[in-house]
Amino acid sequence: MACFLVVPNKQVNMLKYTQLCLNYLKSTFLSRQNNILVQQNRNTYILKRKYPAPLHKKYERQPRLTHKHFIYEFIEHSSQRKQKKIDLVLLESVKNIGEKGQKVSVSSQKAYESLILPKLAVYATPENLKKYIIEDVDVQRRLSKYSSQFVEKTISILSQCYLPVTMSMDNPWTIEKWHVKVAFRNEGYIVPEYAITLPEKTISGPDLSIENKEFYVIVKINNIEEVKVRCKVHHYTSNSEKKIEYDVPYYLLPSIAIFPEDQSILNSLPKHPLADKESVEK
Repeated sequence: MACFLVVPNKQVNMLKYTQLCLNYLKSTFLSRQNNILVQQNRNTYILKRKYPAPLHKKYERQPRLTHKHFIYEFIEHSSQRKQKKIDLVLLESVKNIGEKGQKVSVSSQKAYESLILPKLAVYATPENLKKYIIEDVDVQRRLSKYSSQFVEKTISILSQCYLPVTMSMDNPWTIEKWHVKVAFRNEGYIVPEYAITLPEKTISGPDLSIENKEFYVIVKINNIEEVKVRCKVHHYTSNSEKKIEYDVPYYLLPSIAIFPEDQSILNSLPKHPLADKESVEK
């Protein structure tokens, strides 16, 4: 198809005057694109021919490709690949990541933004491994705040826990360590009895006046660190007419201590992670 430029009293075939056409287009388009930044984007789309192209021998002419040979199937987009983790050596202890002098593996974006830029870690090159890595266990314990790298996260999880201790509504009982141990197991935590410290005062029942009221137990981790865990008393019965049910999650119910002197301690414990989210949604 021929392109034409209309000039007064004259019609010029642009196929004969290619340079004239280019100069004309440059003056119109480039004047509007002075503020455009052209930058390469690191995107790679991996495709596969739906219909493989026919093969040919070296001495034969390459067969002509038809339209079906230009139909492709999408395989992968390079920017959507899962980032590979990179190795770092921590220069300082970082919460939920590791201790000083420890080699850790984190995603590249988190490593750059949260660790390398604030100078909390360096790349795990042979030189940095030799300079900063701490392999001596005794030195690591002296530098660390906790007895293990998992203690801080364990304390954070247990301190936010609302532990429902389910007791019988029909038979007499007194809360003992094994009741709390079973309550922990029902929530997915394995806590031995020797690590549990109950309140000094006994809690007995059945007593509906303490239904949904709270007390706290102390859990010892590695026989060193301690964390207070909030517990709620809930009466259970197989009689459907006597069952106590609540319309809202237990962590949204009022926090009332069984022993008034413990109220300040219970108020100081962190709330359940979902409590703030649901209050905002309402």
